[in-house]
Amino acid sequence: MREVTRRGLLRGVGRAAAATAGVAAGAAGLSSLAGCSENDGGGAGNGSATARPADVRTGNPITRENREAGSRGWMSADRGATPVTDDLSQIKAFADTTSVTHGEQIAFHVATAAPQSYTVAVYRMGHYGGAGGRLLTTSPKQRGQQQPAPEVDGPNGTVRTSWQPSWSLEIPRDWVSGLYLASFTTERGERTAVPFAVRDDSRASTFLVVLPFNTYQAYNQYPFDGTLGRSLYYGFLPSATDPAAGAKAPDGHTYPAEPVARQRYVRHYPQRSRAVSFRRPYQHDGMPAEFALDLAFVSWAEREGWDVTYATNLDLHEGRVVPSRHQALLFSGHDEYWSQEMRQTVEQGVAGGLSLATFAANDCYWKVRIDRDPTGFPLMTCYKTDPDPIHDPTGPTTFWRRAAPNGALAEQRLLGGQYTGAVVGTFPLTVSTATHWFWQGTDLIDGDFLPDLVSGEADGQQRGVPLPAASEHLLLSDSQFRAAGRSRMQQQNTTLYRATAGGWVFNAGTFGWALALGGGPKLEIPQAQIATRNLVTRLKA
Repeated sequence: MREVTRRGLLRGVGRAAAATAGVAAGAAGLSSLAGCSENDGGGAGNGSATARPADVRTGNPITRENREAGSRGWMSADRGATPVTDDLSQIKAFADTTSVTHGEQIAFHVATAAPQSYTVAVYRMGHYGGAGGRLLTTSPKQRGQQQPAPEVDGPNGTVRTSWQPSWSLEIPRDWVSGLYLASFTTERGERTAVPFAVRDDSRASTFLVVLPFNTYQAYNQYPFDGTLGRSLYYGFLPSATDPAAGAKAPDGHTYPAEPVARQRYVRHYPQRSRAVSFRRPYQHDGMPAEFALDLAFVSWAEREGWDVTYATNLDLHEGRVVPSRHQALLFSGHDEYWSQEMRQTVEQGVAGGLSLATFAANDCYWKVRIDRDPTGFPLMTCYKTDPDPIHDPTGPTTFWRRAAPNGALAEQRLLGGQYTGAVVGTFPLTVSTATHWFWQGTDLIDGDFLPDLVSGEADGQQRGVPLPAASEHLLLSDSQFRAAGRSRMQQQNTTLYRATAGGWVFNAGTFGWALALGGGPKLEIPQAQIATRNLVTRLKA
């Protein structure tokens, strides 16, 4: 077996250039390789940066959009800003929706611990020459004020706020569909952010990118104060509690360690929420858990000039996504929490010839219910390993693989593989089926190692679990990795199958894949990029 070093990878790109020219040429649009008056609740007309006019309803505006000047001002620490680290004593914000389309308004609920001014800068995320984003508008100076403290509501331990809206924005019709970030910076330089999507309900793009806002909220332990905050994974207990009580989530998920000075508590699995509200900010600087995967994928897809529009998985749940308008659905990141409505829509799409690609791992793992609370905000319920007391004809909120007898709803039935474990460190991806068109032009042979590509979480094709009906089913990698809490090495597989209706279903099976596309020079793996170009060509066919 050869380990393909990063230097070797770069050499391989040169050798592969001629072989991939035909593939790249076949993918249309691929390139070479990112105001209102104060408190009046109006649109962004005053003091705003003007977006370049574009008819976003026809053609592919992505290439043109990414020629615009980029900005790194969306980053939490750009130009000396201080990322929020204390959820109760700095600025916090959230939006009243996860997505909005042209002509609609999005309202932001903002709180500052002490009265002080702040401004809002709105960025569209993409490539933009490597900057990762483009500044589209900046609000006039706003006056921040305290809002009521968050509360834990009901037996499910739901954390929610009762904040009033503070600033709103009407989406101009020339803003290109995409992943957007509203960045809030106080006069003291404290900064937090709120992501959202701008849809384009009028354009049938080749690809629809689905952003994992359900997962963002599942991991969100706002307020991360050692006392009140809860996610679908953990609550808090005082650190004097028996450490054995701080049980980890059964699927091996962990959070980064907090600074020693803040370790006055343990994260406690039984203390978690059973239902999480979208009526609350994300913890700390507002960048959700695993947001880096989506940023990396979006940056690369737009650098390549793919014809994409964007939506969130809540849009998929609530019926705003019409799969037949697209050639493929692309899941950019860690889309772990799926409702029955989400899965039914995707399965019906695949049965009708739609293609599907997931570029991370551990998707469609937990079955959830999504309702609207009395104020209109989404409420996502998942009892996980506890008995679900609600009679649901679609089955309990638990693992999809356990939601029906005999694994009939296991995620492998749709994706071709399923979650195997949380990766301890990083491991190489071992290439298999290297003669397939997927690996064409990479100069790889079976058994070659692509360094560090298996990371974060990993999927594998598991024995005894039903596979989807397919005319062609392939394992594109066969890797070994060490998983958290497991004594034996586990198997990672990147899978691909052709559904009986003709669409392709790809599952990268590792967080490392999205990062290898656009995670920066130290993370990018050209062979993974070439293979993804090959895949995109087939998804469009």
